[in-house]
Amino acid sequence: MTNIIRITVSILILLGVSSCASMNKSECLQADWQVLGLEDGAQGRDISYIGTRRKACAEHGVSPNLEQYSTGREAGLKQYCTYNNGYRAGRSGYSFSEVCQGELRGPYAGGFDRGVEIYDMDNEIGQMVKHREAKEAELAGVNEKIRVVESHLISKGDSRADRIRHLDEYDHFKADQKALEAYLYELESNLARKQDERNALNAQYSR
Repeated sequence: MTNIIRITVSILILLGVSSCASMNKSECLQADWQVLGLEDGAQGRDISYIGTRRKACAEHGVSPNLEQYSTGREAGLKQYCTYNNGYRAGRSGYSFSEVCQGELRGPYAGGFDRGVEIYDMDNEIGQMVKHREAKEAELAGVNEKIRVVESHLISKGDSRADRIRHLDEYDHFKADQKALEAYLYELESNLARKQDERNALNAQYSR
């Protein structure tokens, strides 16, 4: 592979440029099919993607050079099928890329599996956060009920029977408050441990 081609692939990967399969006449006539294959391989595109290029250029009487394209694509796949790309895909919740086969599968699959582990942990943490928010809202509701009952207890207009009822309500709400506060404390501790575990794995798996 020439230095120019290596530079082309590096730029495409760094900038995340994705080519448009809808090629115009000038692009079809001047196409460097090896470079296009490199680009598609570096983007992790399936070999069937050449069909969209063939269709676009057929309108202009141009047929792809499949040999050059395949050579370029195989080189591009070596840029795509890496541990880091697999890790990013798994961590983002994407499907496993089946373009990475043979000797290219191992590094990509290793990164992908570790990325999926982080993705699953992020989802679990997200559910824990939502549960915490729901319990915090529940506690806020109980605190408001306690405030209302307390206002009745200091009121001089209530009857003895009302005061007894409000005292029972107060004891009940205070018990709920205590239970929710204890539950939230435990939940916060579990959430903190899970976040620490996730961060430790992320630091271990990232490259």
